[in-house]
Amino acid sequence: MKRISPIRTRRTDAPALLELKTSLQDTQNALSHAYAAFDYTSDPELTEACIFEIRSLQARMNYLVRKIKELDRCAAAAARTAGRARWT
Repeated sequence: MKRISPIRTRRTDAPALLELKTSLQDTQNALSHAYAAFDYTSDPELTEACIFEIRSLQARMNYLVRKIKELDRCAAAAARTAGRARWT
């Protein structure tokens, strides 16, 4: 199984960004548990349920990563704009 690196947070992160990163970490943990359940399941119906859970968690992770990137871009653009305004 692929090991997922921990989410790095900064003290300067906005509260909304911290909440998204925390949610992403929780989703990664849930995905790890879902993979473990899939590995030890032998019943076809439970296997199907595990696959459904894994796919839904992957979709949630994709959404959270996309939102985190959007917030990071907005914060970086705002920092660049604020830096220019201060020095001009």
